[in-house]
Amino acid sequence: MNLLAYSIILLLVVPCAYSEEPVTFCDLMQNPEKYNDKEVTVRATYRFGYEWSYLYCLGCLDQGRAGLELPPNYDGLDKASQRALKRLPKSAGIANITVRGVFEGPGTFGHQGGYRYKFAVKEVGNTVLLIKGMRTSDEEKNVEQKWACGGANPK
Repeated sequence: MNLLAYSIILLLVVPCAYSEEPVTFCDLMQNPEKYNDKEVTVRATYRFGYEWSYLYCLGCLDQGRAGLELPPNYDGLDKASQRALKRLPKSAGIANITVRGVFEGPGTFGHQGGYRYKFAVKEVGNTVLLIKGMRTSDEEKNVEQKWACGGANPK
């Protein structure tokens, strides 16, 4: 069997972690009706802390953020997703992540109804920690401008 035939068989037999075409986070924010109650894959910046957990992108921050809904103790997520999330700090931070899940909105979601959109996670991968813990506002802005979604050189 030649290499091309073998590669095609592998593509048909071996499932990919993110098989559907990813959408941009800003496309979600600009066209929420198109993606409402649909499963999508997106790469965005994830900010988390004691009472907040959300996705955003600097390029469309004025259009909103999506509250990130993770199952308690990451139950129900595959082992790779659990490992990716456990690499992030427990308390607070900022990271770029790729997530697959169900997008919902507009509506009222998250802590004290603070988000117009919600992203219920089914799978997580490609986590890149940008900031561990809390920093000054200026430090966070500098890091975001360089490496966050919509920044000069997103990771």
